[in-house]
Amino acid sequence: MDKNILEVSNVSKEIGGKKILKNITFTCEDYTTLAIRGSNGSGKSTLLKILAGIYEPTSGVVNRGNRKVGYVTEHFPESLRFKLKEYLILTASFQNIPKQQIEEDLIKYIEMFNLQAHVNTPLKKCSKGTKQKVGIIQALMMKPDILLLDEPLTGLDSATQSELFYLLEKLKKQVTIIFTTHEEKMIESLADAIFSVESGEVLHNPQFRTLQKLIKVNFKDQSILRKLNPDQITYEGNTAFITVDTTKSDELLLALLNNNCSILEVKERREV
Repeated sequence: MDKNILEVSNVSKEIGGKKILKNITFTCEDYTTLAIRGSNGSGKSTLLKILAGIYEPTSGVVNRGNRKVGYVTEHFPESLRFKLKEYLILTASFQNIPKQQIEEDLIKYIEMFNLQAHVNTPLKKCSKGTKQKVGIIQALMMKPDILLLDEPLTGLDSATQSELFYLLEKLKKQVTIIFTTHEEKMIESLADAIFSVESGEVLHNPQFRTLQKLIKVNFKDQSILRKLNPDQITYEGNTAFITVDTTKSDELLLALLNNNCSILEVKERREV
């Protein structure tokens, strides 16, 4: 599979005589965050279940090699009687993980996801956001190579969405992430590549996004900025907004400082 962690070839799926997916083909590289975009009913959730091995394709092949897959469903089970920590210990024990490792992982993830106040709270009394975090921790306890998230923003308020973006940004360095969504906000914040499906068919194969940096800077002489030849630049009075490829950003920042410009903000952005 070379650097591809996942290969999907001509996958179709029929359920109850209805064709849900039609000849889906794509690949995903290791340590990529891939967004599967599509409207409700487009087939993206069915595709994610096939990637997870929950559904078998009617035809076609999914090649994961020996990779482990963690799956987080859109709707967390509502009737579980366990407390938060009890549930995570139980689900981890199904994976034959040593008890000491389970305890060490729980300490790490409970702190990472800021759940210290909820470890002894019954799951049925937890908020949607807390349950979403529990679902992700459950999947991560498996030590997956691929983390699959089905519509992870469903039911979350804006503050919890922002917190989830931050957590997933940290996880991107540890695991390949594939998520379904019709929310452009999540795609903009996290996706390295975008795969589009509509009515069970491919609209666009994975399109990788160029990582860029947006630099906000105060300047005294506009001619200095023009000489630096940035990729894109707009002005608001004596403030400039410069978009530059990440590979060129350090050199440009140094040049700006050497020309007595004041750097106000630097942030990443992605463009297809």
